[in-house]
Amino acid sequence: MSCLMYSALFIVMISIYLFNIEQIQREGFQSIKIGLQILIKSLSDIEKSYFEDDIMESNHSKDNSTQVQVNKTERNNEYKCIDHQYKIRIISRTPLIIYIEKFLIPYEIRHLIQIAKPLFRQSTIYDNNGKLVNNNYRTSWTADIERHETPIVKCLEERFVRFQGNIDLEYLEPLQVVKYTSDQEFKPHYDWFPTDDLIQSSGQRVTTFFTYLYSNCSQGETEFLKIRFDKALHEKFCDILICDEKSSQLGLRFRPIAGNSIFWYNLNEQGKGDALTYHAGRPPKNNGLKFGLNTWTRSKKVTPLKRKDVI
Repeated sequence: MSCLMYSALFIVMISIYLFNIEQIQREGFQSIKIGLQILIKSLSDIEKSYFEDDIMESNHSKDNSTQVQVNKTERNNEYKCIDHQYKIRIISRTPLIIYIEKFLIPYEIRHLIQIAKPLFRQSTIYDNNGKLVNNNYRTSWTADIERHETPIVKCLEERFVRFQGNIDLEYLEPLQVVKYTSDQEFKPHYDWFPTDDLIQSSGQRVTTFFTYLYSNCSQGETEFLKIRFDKALHEKFCDILICDEKSSQLGLRFRPIAGNSIFWYNLNEQGKGDALTYHAGRPPKNNGLKFGLNTWTRSKKVTPLKRKDVI
């Protein structure tokens, strides 16, 4: 009898053990399943962040009056500025030209383009009387972003001034998104002002950032015409410069790589406009599309005009 009882107890113990093993395995597989689901979602988010062709390019020729719904998080004052690493490369010391890799991240780029899309208008230039006019010298589209328009915009403004040594943010012009399609361009020009009237009223443009936001083309480069490509100096930059059989006869031509910025000083050591900063925004060609961001710093505080749609 006792043998039967011991056998029964043994069988019960083995059954409990096997049940627990099965339960542990079930829970383990469930944990693995949840982990894989999280990994798949993360990879999907990364894909959305880095492969934006369809989002940026779809219907870019549609009516610009379409209203954009901005994510609540992007309007939320509790938004925290992203502290991310970027890489700098000194391209030229006279004039000072610094190339900044990954200065903007995909999320910030999408946000800027989302804000800009309903705001695009024909780009303008200053005429000899200091008035903004339309001119076939600059045929791109422009969208003016209000200062501190969203918490993300404010974070970007702070990043641009911090790069220059934490200057006062009020010296920064409001950010300006530009769009180039196919044959649109900005012919060779200076960013600094040639007339004293403009300088006295609103200050000189001391520095420029041009940041590429999106490009689906191999052309659409930014060219500094008076800084000749020197193989000995510039060949090491061929990942960001266009290097071909014509390079030695042309100026430095920066490839349109999204998220990267070109920063330069517009003035020489005497505080005068530097002739070597003569540059052009080349057309994307072949049904191409390019978005960029102009960021200028003045020698005086800037009082921006309010957009008509802003109360």
